[in-house]
Parts: sequence; C-alpha cells; structure tokens
Amino acid sequence: MAALDPQLDIAWESVEPRSRHRALRRFLRNKLSIVGAVIVMFLVLMAVFAPVLAPYPPLATHFSEAFKPPSATHLLGTDELGRDLLSRIIYGSRGSLGAGVLIVFVGVGIGVPIGLISGFYGGLLDEIIMRLVDAALAFPPLVLALAIAWILGPSLIHAVMAIGAVTIPQFARITRGQVLSIRSREFVEAARCLGASPWRIMLRHILLNSATPIIVVATLNIGTAILSVASLSFLGLGPPPPSPNWGSMLEDGSQYLNLAPWISFFPGLAIFLAVLGFSTLGDGLRDVFDPK
Repeated sequence: MAALDPQLDIAWESVEPRSRHRALRRFLRNKLSIVGAVIVMFLVLMAVFAPVLAPYPPLATHFSEAFKPPSATHLLGTDELGRDLLSRIIYGSRGSLGAGVLIVFVGVGIGVPIGLISGFYGGLLDEIIMRLVDAALAFPPLVLALAIAWILGPSLIHAVMAIGAVTIPQFARITRGQVLSIRSREFVEAARCLGASPWRIMLRHILLNSATPIIVVATLNIGTAILSVASLSFLGLGPPPPSPNWGSMLEDGSQYLNLAPWISFFPGLAIFLAVLGFSTLGDGLRDVFDPK
C-alpha cells in the first residue's frame, strides 16, 4: 500500500525540475505570452507605485489648462477640467486591475466549490445545481451584470459584485467537467480504498488535478472583467466621479472627440493593453500547463 502514496499526493512540489524547465521553455517560445507577461507586470507596478509615478494629483483641476494636447508638461494632455490624463490613468489602473482580480476571486471562490461538490456527488444534487447554472448562462453576461449593477446602484464594489456573480456559473461548469473526468481515475479509487475522506479526496486529489484549466480561464477572465467594469463605468454604473476610472474617463472624452480626441484615446488604449496582456498571458499559461 505504501507504494501508492506518491501517486496519491500529487502537488506542484512533486513536479520534477526537468518538467518545470520544459514548461518554462514552452512559455518562453511563445513570444506573445512574454509580451503579455511584460504588459501585466508593467500595469501591476504602475498600480502599486501610482503615488510615485503620477506627476500630478489625479483630482487636481486647473481650468486654465483644460483641453491641452499632449506636451512636455502634460505627456498625455489634459481633460475638460484641466486634470492631467497621465496621472488619472495611472491611478485608474488601481481600480481597474483591483476590480478585475476581485471579480475572478468571486467567480473562483464560489463557482469552483459549487462545481466540485456537484461533480463529485452527482445525482439529484448535480441535476439541480446544473439546471440553475444553465439558467444563469442563458442570460447574456453583460446584460445580466448591467441589470444587477443597476439594482445595486453605481459603485465600484457593486460593479464587482454584479460581474463576479455572472462569472460564477462559468467556473462552476468548468470545474464540474474536470471533476467528472477525474473522479473515476485510478489514483482517486486508490485513495478511497485507503480510507481517505470525501473532503480529502475532493480537495487533495481532484481539485489539485483540476487546477490547470481553472487557472488559465481565471487569467483570461481578468482581462474580460476589466473590460466589463469599464463598460459599466462607461454607462454610469461604475465608481461615481471624480474617481479616476478608465471606463468613466472614456465616457467623459466621448463628448469631445472632435475637440480633444486624446481624452478618450489614452484610457481606451489602457483598457486595450490590459485586456491584451491578460489574454496573451493566459494563452502562455495554457501552453505551460498542457501535458502534451
């Protein structure tokens, strides 16, 4: 029986160094993944060191400086109130990145346990949970998030709750599919024969071996979540002004596209780079975790 233990305790620490090197080489061969990782790291550092990097206070207004184009004084120009766009974009990265990560945490923290329990126990419980998940997935995600955010009211936390609630069914279904393909594997049956409790089997043997697609989808969903938060903010359901937020900045600049297009262009560029970074990073992680 003792010979079965190495097969039962599958964890990241058990991965051979040679396998880790191969995974790293696969990631480095994907040039777009490296670009994505660099973009994500740049955005994270920008959010962390925003007080150091921002040349001006993000809420400071100077009406005499309104609608100034990009220059040496204001690298990205100013908005209709004379606020420095670069400073607002730097501070706006905090809310956008933080919201994206929190949304994924909500989806993973609630959806994964639901899918794990549903797939492991099966039967009537699985049928009830999956029919509820199917009903939630029948609604267009952004429309459902918009309805929830409208009911809760304009706020960054409410936007996170609304979009996070929409991502729960997706993670529940992905996790359930992984559990169904793993729960009948030999090492799971061996754990049952050795007297492992159902919770130990679920958490130690099934969940760890289901982590790969969950991690990849979670990384991809951060970019989607940032875009969704920007969409709600553009519609006035994000953090109220004057808080710097990429979506609300995009909406403010849409009124002055002919006069000052840079007010919308640079926040839109920031959203584009964030989504591109997390999407390409997710593709790279998928290559790393692919057993083939």
